Formats: sequence, structure tokens, C-alpha cells
Amino acid sequence: MTAAARSRRIPRCDRCGLPGSLCLCADLPRVPTTTELVVLMHKTEIGKSSNTGRLALAVLERARRSIRGREGVAPEVPPAGRRLVLFPMPGARELTPSDAQAPLVLVVPDGSWSQARRMIDREPWASGAEVVRLPASSRTTRYDLRRQNRPDALCTFEAIAAALGVLEGWELERRLLAVLDAFLVRARHVRTAGGEI
Repeated sequence: MTAAARSRRIPRCDRCGLPGSLCLCADLPRVPTTTELVVLMHKTEIGKSSNTGRLALAVLERARRSIRGREGVAPEVPPAGRRLVLFPMPGARELTPSDAQAPLVLVVPDGSWSQARRMIDREPWASGAEVVRLPASSRTTRYDLRRQNRPDALCTFEAIAAALGVLEGWELERRLLAVLDAFLVRARHVRTAGGEI
């Protein structure tokens, strides 16, 4: 427990982002996937207790993080191979099950909408990758830790779960969303009760 919430300085777990007695790590599954995930995390997201990209990194066996915006640190150069960037920008094509051909690296920006858009333009992991979006659906976000400016917005973890659901099956998406639900119950408790139980 080394990280602290910015507002109240509650010591938090580096892995799940929750305070001591609410830490979820002992209950987190390790989920194997065929798809490799790269979370392009903006540097401002690192200390945010509401960040869900960190949760995906804790759960998915084939996930790693690349931090964007650290001064004096050269951007990581991705290895050669097929990469898709998940972001609903104009011109992005719909992600389909046929995209699941291995090996595949799914790159997901983790930050505000404007930060994510800039990461796609500037980050080596996104350079040369095809931009894809989730299929249109009636899904709504269950994430309420931050105000959303778009009615169709999903948090990073939900977007990752939905994309892996398309690529590797609905059961995987369901399993991941159960993890998010457990995280949200505890995170809401922190907001309403002020920290530890």
C-alpha cells in the first residue's frame, strides 16, 4: 500500500487502487486471453483512485501498461506485429470476431477523451495500428465514479471487457464485468463512508 488518494490521502493498494481493508487483490482472478492487451495510460491516471485500467492489468494475464506523458522518458517502441487501437473516433471500423486471429495486440488508451485522442496521434503503440470501435449495442455504463460527458461512454475496463467479449466470447466479458462490479461496490463505499471499514 503505497499510493494515496489525492483528495483525502488514504493509503491505497498500487494494484487495485482500493484502501487496505477494502483491497480486492486477494479476490481477483488471473484471466488468460489469446489477445495481448496494452493499456496506454496517461500519466495523470496513475494516481487516480477511479482509474480502471489498473484493474484490467491486475486481472488479465496478457496485459501490460505503457505510460504516456512522462518527461525525460522515451516512449516504448512496440514490437512488430498486428495491433488494433480501440477508440470510437470517426472512421474507426467496427471490431468483429474475425479480428481475433492470433497474434493480436489490442491497444486501449486510458485517460480523458482528449488525452486518449492525443495518445492515438502521438504514441508509438498506436502508430501504424488500425483504429477500431466497439459494435453498436444497447449496453450502458455501470461505472459512476466519474462524470461522463457522453451518453455512450464506457470506462476503460468496460471497453476492454466488451472488446475481449467480441474477440474471445461473451463468457469472458461476463467474467470481467463481475470483477468490475466487485470493485465498484468497494469504491463506492470509500466515497460514502470515507475509507476503511
